[in-house]
Amino acid sequence: MLCACGGLTDLSGDDAGDAAVDVIAHRDASVVDVGPPPYQTLGTVCTPPDAAAPLPWVPGDAGAAIRPPIMQSSGGPVVANPIFVPMTFDVDDLRAPIEDFVASVGCTTYWNSIVPDYGIGDAISGPTVHMSDTAPATIDDTAIGPFINAKIAAQQAPAFIPNQTVYVIFYPDGTDVTLQGQHSCQSFGGYHAEYEMGDGTKVPYAVIPRCENFGMLYGIDAVTAVTSHELLEASTDPLPETNPAYQLPEPNGLAWVLSTGGGGEIGDMCEFNNNAFFMPTDYFFYVQHAWTSHAAFLAQDPCQPSMDTYFGAAPTLPDSIPFTLFMGMETTQGITLNIGDQKTISLQLIAGGPWGNTITVEARDAAYYMGGKANLTFSLPTTQGNVGDTLQLTVTRVGTNSEFGLEPFALVATSMGYTFSWWALVGDP
Repeated sequence: MLCACGGLTDLSGDDAGDAAVDVIAHRDASVVDVGPPPYQTLGTVCTPPDAAAPLPWVPGDAGAAIRPPIMQSSGGPVVANPIFVPMTFDVDDLRAPIEDFVASVGCTTYWNSIVPDYGIGDAISGPTVHMSDTAPATIDDTAIGPFINAKIAAQQAPAFIPNQTVYVIFYPDGTDVTLQGQHSCQSFGGYHAEYEMGDGTKVPYAVIPRCENFGMLYGIDAVTAVTSHELLEASTDPLPETNPAYQLPEPNGLAWVLSTGGGGEIGDMCEFNNNAFFMPTDYFFYVQHAWTSHAAFLAQDPCQPSMDTYFGAAPTLPDSIPFTLFMGMETTQGITLNIGDQKTISLQLIAGGPWGNTITVEARDAAYYMGGKANLTFSLPTTQGNVGDTLQLTVTRVGTNSEFGLEPFALVATSMGYTFSWWALVGDP
């Protein structure tokens, strides 16, 4: 399921589904009571920050020789101290916990383990918007921006503050949101976008449909997990269509982008992990891990916050592959193969900290996650090793992607119940 302007979230696979069940088994069902009032607030309301937002992180000289990609700014703005304005309909029985979450998430240790990399500090909630309108049975994204604008013009929503306000509209159960011909809860679970007001001002907003479930999450857990993804991305890439900021990793991270179905923002880059959604130990709402460049630079777990030792099977990619998907002609590292050809590459087992356990490695074509016909086959005679060992992987190309000619594949490393994936790419010579 898509978090649009973001990438695939697919918890139907074996690894992800099992992990989601394990996490939810630890929730006390009495923690979140969304029944009749009074609702008991769970979060601590964030207050306006008393200090400027941090400067964006920049790479130093002590990065790891082998590492995941870091995010790359395209030059657009971020929302340094966001004001999130939650907009809910009167029929929404989850209004109270939604507003609790929006008011409290922006000053948590969770939030601040991710956003400083991108020059962002604490976030607060703006005035809440309670709408007595009848929630539509269906609404297309082209109508949502004008709807928000009409609420602002009628003074039923707070005025837009440039570089601060992000409107977050929550649709209740029974509303089908459509986006570029796709339907909510079928193709996507949420998205963020921008709307141009009559004076040319660009207004960022996020849309959270109400889905029965999101993977193995239900009710308010599903809502806050999706919302955390969109709040992070609306802050780090508020104008994704006209002036993108942190929308993509460096060119050598193209395989990670294609693995998510084309989403390269900081939430998208972590969606395929089997621990993508979690409840922090000091916060009573489900949220999603997100990509942090400083951790990737040090070959630590880039999907923060993380208490796990990061390990992986890092490929030695011998070839340069040209591509023109996003910002004009660029190149990325990978393997060039014609259909029917094969190459053998080395996989180095690495870790971002002490790890003395055996690591098992499996190569998977992206079709394993996305469905469709596999274009790659793999031979990995030795599937296990320890940190510092090198394995040999033979990749054979048996088909091609007719649109781009680029075939992503995952190198899935598993040890002691933990799983981390490293993405690579096959392209045309």
